[in-house]
Amino acid sequence: MNQPSLAADTDAAPISTSTRYDILDALRGFALFGIFFANVQFFAGWLFLDANAKDSIEGAVIYDAFMLMVIDGRFYTIFSFLFGLGFALQLSRLQNKVAAKANLLYLRRLSILLLISLIHLCVFWIGDILLLYAVLGFVLFFMRNCTDRSLLVTAALLFLLPIPGYYLFWKLGIDPSLGLYQVVSNWVDGSNDISGFFAGFYETVHTTSIIRYFELNMEIAIGRLGYYFDTWRIPKVLGIMLIGMWAGRQLIAGKLLENAALLKKAILFGLLVGLPSTVIYAKLSGLNSFQAHSAEGFLSVIAYMLAVFPLAFAYIALFTLLWRKHKSLLSVFAAPGRMALSNYLLQTFFGIGIFYGVGFGLHLQGAPWSLVAIAILIFILQVVISHLWLKGFMYGPAEWIWRMLTYGKLLPIKRLR
Repeated sequence: MNQPSLAADTDAAPISTSTRYDILDALRGFALFGIFFANVQFFAGWLFLDANAKDSIEGAVIYDAFMLMVIDGRFYTIFSFLFGLGFALQLSRLQNKVAAKANLLYLRRLSILLLISLIHLCVFWIGDILLLYAVLGFVLFFMRNCTDRSLLVTAALLFLLPIPGYYLFWKLGIDPSLGLYQVVSNWVDGSNDISGFFAGFYETVHTTSIIRYFELNMEIAIGRLGYYFDTWRIPKVLGIMLIGMWAGRQLIAGKLLENAALLKKAILFGLLVGLPSTVIYAKLSGLNSFQAHSAEGFLSVIAYMLAVFPLAFAYIALFTLLWRKHKSLLSVFAAPGRMALSNYLLQTFFGIGIFYGVGFGLHLQGAPWSLVAIAILIFILQVVISHLWLKGFMYGPAEWIWRMLTYGKLLPIKRLR
C-alpha cells in the first residue's frame, strides 16, 4: 500500500479533524448502539429460534415486538445515511485540500475498508455490514457528479425496487438468495437445501475449536451475500446512502442543520406513515427472510419500506433537534462515534466472546431480557473506553491504521501535551 511519492507530498497530509461536526459523531455513536442492540440477537442465536421454541420463554413476545417496532432496520439506516453524508464531506474536504489527489485518496480509502471488511466477514463474523458499505462506496464515487435531483429520484426508485423485484422473483420462481444459501449448504454438509447453511451456523456458534471456527466462517461467509439478495438490502442501503450524499451537500451549504422546518416535517412524516406501518410490519413478523416467496413475504416487503425508513429518518431529525437543547447529554455518544470502526469491530469481539463456543459459550442463556442488559452494558463500556482512549489519542486504533494505509505513511496517533 505504501507509495513513496504520496508519502513525500506535504499537501497530501491527512485532513485535520478541527472541522469535524460533533453532531455527526454523536449520531454515529447513537446508530452504533442501536446496531449492537440488533446484532446481539444474532450473536445469541435468538433470531434463529422458531416460534414454538419462543412460546415457552417469558417475555419473548414483548421483546420481539419491541425489536421489530423500534430497532429493526432503523439503525443500519442511520448508519448508511451517515456513510453517504460522510462521503460528500470527505470528498469535498479532499478536493479543497489536495484536489489533484482527492479521487485517488478516496478510492484508496474505500479499498482499505473493503480489505478490512473481507477479513471481518470471512474470518471472524458473517454478520458483517462493512463489505456492503465498501462496495456501495464505489458506486457513490461514480455518482459524485450527479445533480441533487438525480440523487433523490434514484434513491426513491431504489426504495421502491424491492416491491416489484420480490414479486417478479416470486412469480418466476427465482431463489431469494440466488442460490447462495444452497451453495453454502453444499459446502458444509453436502445438502442441497438451506438446512446445511443453518447447520454450519449452529456449529460456528457452538464449536470450541478456534481452527474449526475460522474454517466454518470461510465456508458460510458467502451466505451473507445471499442474505443481501434475500432481503433486497443492496438497493435499500444504496438508496439511503444517496439521500445521505444529498444531505452532505446541504450540510456543506449550511442548509441542513439550520433547517428546522425540514427536520420537523421528517419527524411528522415518520410518525404519520411509519408508526401505523410498523404495527402492520410487526404483525407480519418481519421480513420473512430465509423463507420461500409468499403473499405474506410480499406484504412484509411493502410494510418494511413504509415502517423502517420513515421512522429512521424521524430518529435522525429528532436527534438533530434535541441536540440544540441537550448537546451536553447527547454528546456522550460522540466519543464512540468518532472511533466507530474500532467500536464496531470491538462489538464483534464482545459478541463472539460472550456467546460463542470459542468464548464463554453463553448462547441463548437467559434470553431475551438479558440481551437487553448485555447490549446496554457493553455500549456503556464502549462509551467509557472511547472517552478514555480519545483523551490520549487522536483516533481509534482501527481508524489510525486505516488512515496510515490510505495515506501510505506512518502518522502520529498520540495527542500532544
